[in-house]
Amino acid sequence: MRTFVGLRCGPGIRKRLHESALDLKRGERVLKVPPIEDLHTTIHFLGNTPQTELGEIGKALEEAAAGTPPIDVTYRGYGAFPNAERPRVLWAGVEEDEDDGRLTRLVERVGEALEPLGFPPERRRFHAHVTLARIRGRPHERVFQALSAPEPLEWGSETLSELKLILSDPAHRPYHYIDLTTVELGG
Repeated sequence: MRTFVGLRCGPGIRKRLHESALDLKRGERVLKVPPIEDLHTTIHFLGNTPQTELGEIGKALEEAAAGTPPIDVTYRGYGAFPNAERPRVLWAGVEEDEDDGRLTRLVERVGEALEPLGFPPERRRFHAHVTLARIRGRPHERVFQALSAPEPLEWGSETLSELKLILSDPAHRPYHYIDLTTVELGG
């Protein structure tokens, strides 16, 4: 089982993000847009996960979530990995509305809780985002224009209150995610 820990976007935000991704795609084959229901922010990638450990992972997530109240975020601005000149992943930025670092602390708490179970913390610096499309080849100029826009596009704000253990279902490619465990932030 390939799993990760994430925060799913709410229905209104998902709709706006998905419409933006489809608008940039406009029939272009090099952009692969995930289904609307799969839009999320990854907190911690676990990878191959034995089914026998799901219960312990759920307990670890409860522990991590208990100390973190719900998080107010705003979805703002396009970005790309590895960079805007050679985009392979197009994303929407996720910014905390309060500058108190709750989201970053949640990422750290999840990493600390999962490490004893054999899932080491992420080595890369956390960059909160929602993947809007994977890019296979050179995209249309409108993608580059979106990435270099002088004013970042804003999709809205919401409160994230559920931390999820999510299965990347191998039976459905390239995208399909199934919630395995849901934990309320703040306990």
